Formats: sequence, C-alpha cells, structure tokens
Amino acid sequence: MQSDNNSIVAPVQIDLVDIFMDLNKQESNIKEQNKAQRKLAARRGIEQHYEKKQLEAALKEFWEEV
Repeated sequence: MQSDNNSIVAPVQIDLVDIFMDLNKQESNIKEQNKAQRKLAARRGIEQHYEKKQLEAALKEFWEEV
C-alpha cells in the first residue's frame, strides 16, 4: 500500500518541481527583459541629453554669428 502511494506521489512531485522551475525561469526572463528595457531607456535618455546640449550649442553659435 505504501509502495503504491509512493509510486503515485513521485510523478506528482516531479511535475510540481517542473512547474516551479518553469515559473522561476519565466520570472527570470521577465526580469531580464525589464532590465534590458530600463537600460535602453537610460541610454536613450543620455543620448537625448547630449543631443539637446549639441543643439543648444549649435543654436548659440549660430546666433552669435548672426
């Protein structure tokens, strides 16, 4: 009887571990995607800052020449 219960419980435990691992992997993938999006947003912000500075300098130089 105990052997029958163990033979039923073991596959269920394996399935639960597999499900847990898949959920953990999905969560990890989502975190990586969010991290990549934050890095990209930061990079875009830095690029926009430097573009704005370049534009301001170019406009200032233009108005000084006029």
